[in-house]
Amino acid sequence: MLGARVAGAQPSGTDVATAQALFEDGKRLMQEGKYADACPKLVESQRLDPGGGTLLAIALCHEGEGKTATAWADFNIALTEARKDKRPEREAAATEHIKALDAKLTKARIIVTKKVEGLEVRRDGTLVGEAQWGTPLPIDPGDHQFEASAPGKVTWKQTFPLKGEGQTLDVVVPSLDDDLSVKPNPPPLPPSGNVQPPPPVIEEQSGSSQKTWALVAGGVGVVGLGVGTIFYVLASSKWSDAEKVCPNNKCTNPQNLDLGKDAATQADVATVGFIVGGLGIAAAAALWLTAPNDAPKVGKVRVLPYAGTSGGGIAVGGSL
Repeated sequence: MLGARVAGAQPSGTDVATAQALFEDGKRLMQEGKYADACPKLVESQRLDPGGGTLLAIALCHEGEGKTATAWADFNIALTEARKDKRPEREAAATEHIKALDAKLTKARIIVTKKVEGLEVRRDGTLVGEAQWGTPLPIDPGDHQFEASAPGKVTWKQTFPLKGEGQTLDVVVPSLDDDLSVKPNPPPLPPSGNVQPPPPVIEEQSGSSQKTWALVAGGVGVVGLGVGTIFYVLASSKWSDAEKVCPNNKCTNPQNLDLGKDAATQADVATVGFIVGGLGIAAAAALWLTAPNDAPKVGKVRVLPYAGTSGGGIAVGGSL
């Protein structure tokens, strides 16, 4: 049955010669029972010069090696090629081995306990698609490692032994634990051209604070009225002196003109003092009357007037 090879495509002469040499060497190694050495040579021969006879030889080699699932798949491929090539003897041989292997196949069924986004299951490093989960799938006997992973989860790994003929192993993938070492991604920033400023933070003023500012405003108002009064008296005195030396606004001595100028300056300061005082008293009243009714927390505030020969003002000090 393996004596002749039927070529498919037209490989080069070198490939044909190499394939034939590998095929003969593979058959010899199979006869010696060295299946692990023979199978790779037969597979390479099939790659260089595909043929139905080589396909059947590969299936027999894998069966001798104990890889029942691989051999079962190889025989099915060889059966299809034998039917295409109209080789009844090869078709019969493939069919016989397929029936014999059906009862020997070991299978693994992947059972996922909990599906999560991005979950991947691998068998011996090869991805097993979700459509294959839950179905008993033929697998060669031996130790097989199964792995499950998902974004943000701790990877699960376990090795299962498959040794008995006709055994079906249920590989139960547990619920994956959260990977606490992975930090969540921050929310994406808006495009640089459309960055909006954060909304303004409006702080509400408590009643105690508002009443404190009412007292400050009241103190400023009182001091303003005091300053206005002081400079009004000074301006009146200066004006009286100016009228004495310059009756009817006629001064014989130019130096006496400064008396009138000083009186006018002090009158202006007095006017400003009265205006500030009035506004301060009004503001104090408004703040006090509109303040929420809670316990006031009033600090120490000092509002003091000051005056000099060239002017005056208000000094505010202390803490709230």
